[in-house]
Amino acid sequence: MRRAVLIWLVVIGAILAKSPIDFQTLEQKFVQRVTNDQNQTLSFSGKVWLKKPNLARYDYEKPQPKTIAIRGNQVLMIEPDLEQATHFKSDLTLNILEVWKMSKEVSKTKREAIINDQLITIEHNGENIVRVYYTDDFDNFIEIVLCDPKRDATIANNFFTPAIPSGYDLISQ
Repeated sequence: MRRAVLIWLVVIGAILAKSPIDFQTLEQKFVQRVTNDQNQTLSFSGKVWLKKPNLARYDYEKPQPKTIAIRGNQVLMIEPDLEQATHFKSDLTLNILEVWKMSKEVSKTKREAIINDQLITIEHNGENIVRVYYTDDFDNFIEIVLCDPKRDATIANNFFTPAIPSGYDLISQ
């Protein structure tokens, strides 16, 4: 009897455990490293917010501020150092939810997806994605480390359409 109860507790725990994509909204800090073929690395850091089904916002803080807001396939990039905002449409905007769904489990804490002939690796700790890495079209190794997740806080949809400061050049592509 004890064994049956223990098995049920494990099964129920597995059912109730949050998966890395079990959220309506998600906020996380990130560090992004880009290493070129001469082994030179640039590091960026900031915060990312996701809201299902297809909203994302990346606020880069270092080395210079920049905001990238994504609504489906519409992208708005605001660069304060250039006093410029760029609006463009991209069919290549994959969010981590889509990558996760397209990926296959390769170990208990690792998944891989091949998207546009690129291998994307996702590492997780069961509940949260902690690292994503791949090599881009220019042979740069891209690594994104995520930490301090906050799930399901209320985020208004207009947060994903940040205001363009007055005086900024607006570029539409």
